[in-house]
Amino acid sequence: MHIGIEASRANKPNKTGVEWYAYHIIQELKKITALDSNTWSLYTPTGLKNGLEISPKNWEEKRLNWPFPYGWTQIRLSYEMMHVPSHVLWLPGSTLPRVIAKKTVVTVHDIGFHRYPAVYKKRQVAIHEFAMREIKERDVRVLTVSEFSKKEIVDVYDIDPEKIFVTYNGVDHAFYFPQITEKQNYFLYIGRLEKKKNILNLIRAFNIYKAAETGLDTTKHQLFLVGIPGNGFEEISQAIHASPYAKDIIEKGYIPESELPHMIRAATALVHPAFYEGFGIPPVQAMACGIPVISSNISVLSEILGDAALYHDPVDIQTLAEHMIRIRQDADLVAQLRTVGIERASRYTWGEAAKKTLVALTHWS
Repeated sequence: MHIGIEASRANKPNKTGVEWYAYHIIQELKKITALDSNTWSLYTPTGLKNGLEISPKNWEEKRLNWPFPYGWTQIRLSYEMMHVPSHVLWLPGSTLPRVIAKKTVVTVHDIGFHRYPAVYKKRQVAIHEFAMREIKERDVRVLTVSEFSKKEIVDVYDIDPEKIFVTYNGVDHAFYFPQITEKQNYFLYIGRLEKKKNILNLIRAFNIYKAAETGLDTTKHQLFLVGIPGNGFEEISQAIHASPYAKDIIEKGYIPESELPHMIRAATALVHPAFYEGFGIPPVQAMACGIPVISSNISVLSEILGDAALYHDPVDIQTLAEHMIRIRQDADLVAQLRTVGIERASRYTWGEAAKKTLVALTHWS
């Protein structure tokens, strides 16, 4: 059997959640399929790099050249499926080409665009809704990254749950592990700087925390925001500059993954106040590093993090600020969260995610 994988996302130089998901699953699939009887192709518009170009003998890079900035998936990959189709096609993002393989698998990470359309650009909502209609109307399998997301997809789009496979995201435990690191007195957020991640309320909570900080001790904390701007960033930027503690709110931009573990270990806590998620990789990375996590109490984060986090309602900025204070004051609480978090994070590995992905790609009735 010949299995093709859309690898353009995995090949992006500055990866965020979906791109890292594609990259890690591909790399783990190589390890567990090197001796199987299938042949594998990584479809890409540009040369593979950063390890993707290194493959077992039964894997190949199949470069589908495309000189334009848009249309590679819809046109060039469709042309490939029309003339040299694979037996199975997997797309790690939710966009289907116009022509697909007879057996096609697509990953839908979440449907936040449907639940919270106001925090997306109208064009993004339209594209995502069209993609979901295509997924429903065409006979494809769906991978998703949590039981919560599976339920969402079934409830909203009435897709047969038998066609949906849950493959939890993982963490690269070779990078993210506990290590004694000198603390540098900051709370940490990792993710896109956008409305759906609830950055505005994080800034408001940090303002409350800073107002109360004088009575804690002489050490003053900052808030590090790690990530690239997303939808609604202008309002976030205005809130930062309007804060009386603006000098303590530091935009760090995109940080390469090679540098993230050290930044996480040096933090007082990771704060993840999102309104909506499909999984939530940053808090799991923090737990794997032995760092306490403060999280919104949305269903999916409760599913993934269990009892290894302090929770707050996404709109309750007072409780969020109080949790930040508790982390500063309660060493026993920090030690408990560290122990439980390390154990919880160990459940999530890219190797396990790849094994479940392989089942969805290769087992057909």
